[in-house]
Amino acid sequence: MSRLDDLPPDQHATLSLLLSQRKSYAEVAALLSISERAVHDRAQAALAVLAPQLARELTAERRAEVGNYLLGQQGSVAERVATRTYLEGSADARAWATAISAEILPMSSAPLPEIPRGPAPSAPDAAEASAGDQPADRQSSPAQSARSGRVHPAHGQPSSRRGGALLLAAIAAAVIVVVILIAGGGGGHSHATTTATGSSSAAATSTTAKATSTSGGPTEDERLTLTSPDPASKAAGVVEILSESGKHAFYLAAEHLPPSHGFFYAVWLYNSPSSHEALSKSPAVGSNGRLQGGALLPANAGNYHTMLLTRETSERPSSPGPVVLSGAFSLGH
Repeated sequence: MSRLDDLPPDQHATLSLLLSQRKSYAEVAALLSISERAVHDRAQAALAVLAPQLARELTAERRAEVGNYLLGQQGSVAERVATRTYLEGSADARAWATAISAEILPMSSAPLPEIPRGPAPSAPDAAEASAGDQPADRQSSPAQSARSGRVHPAHGQPSSRRGGALLLAAIAAAVIVVVILIAGGGGGHSHATTTATGSSSAAATSTTAKATSTSGGPTEDERLTLTSPDPASKAAGVVEILSESGKHAFYLAAEHLPPSHGFFYAVWLYNSPSSHEALSKSPAVGSNGRLQGGALLPANAGNYHTMLLTRETSERPSSPGPVVLSGAFSLGH
C-alpha cells in the first residue's frame, strides 16, 4: 500500500489537484476557498511524511524548495536552475527527492521533473593529484577529462587538471551565490536590479550538447568551457547554457580565482569595445577561489559572441575591466 493512502484527506486532495490536474497553488486555493499559503503548507506536509526519515536530513526551507520543484510550482527558469544545482550537489536532497518522486509518480498526470545525477564518484583532489603525478604522455586526454567531469570534449578545452578536476571540485560543492545585475552597464543598455542564483562567464570552444528536454525542467543546450588569457593562470570555468519556454539561463562553475579583495568580479556579454553588455556582479570570492551560480540571460544575448569575467573596482562600470576568464559564447542557434 502506498504511503499516499495514509495521508489525511485534505493533504491527499491537495496533492491530487496539484499532480493529477496540474494546478498551481493559487488555483487550488481558489477551488478550496483557502489561502495559497495553506495549500503550500498542506502539500509540503504531505511530502515530508511520505519519506520522513530522509526528510529530517534537510532543513524546512530546502524541503520546501525541492517540494516546489517536484510539484512544478516554481515560476521561473532561474528558480529551477538553482534547485537542480542544489540537487546535483546534495546527496541527502537527491535521496529525499528520489523517494518522494517514487511515491507521487502514480498520482501525476505528467512526467515529474528530472532529479539530476550527483558528481562523479572519484574525489577531485585525488584525481588532480593522480593526473599531476603521471608523465605528460600518460595524462588524461581532454576528452577523457571531459567525460569524467560531464563536459563534452572539444579542441581547446582545459586539460584534465583544469577541466575534469575543476568540474568535479566546483560543481560538487554546489554553493549557490547571489548575484545582483549591474544597472546601467556598458553598450548603452541598462537592466533593473534583480536577484539571481550566481555569477559567471562563458565558453572557450562551443561544445554543443543538445540534451533531451524533460517535462518540468530546463533543457541543457550546451556545455562550454572558460579559460584565462594568462597562460600561467590556473583559473578556469565550465558553463551550462539552459533554456525553457523561450528563455535562456546560464550556470557557471569557476575555480582558482584570486580572492576578491578591493574589487569584485563581473560578467559581460561582449563583441567589441563599443558593443558589450554587463550581466552580473558577483559577491566576494574567498580564499578557496571558487565562484559558481547561474542567472537568466537577456533576450538579446544571441547577438553576442563572447562572455567575459572581469575584475572591477567601479560600482557602475561602463566597459569591461581586466579580463580574468573568457570564452566563445553561443546560444546554439
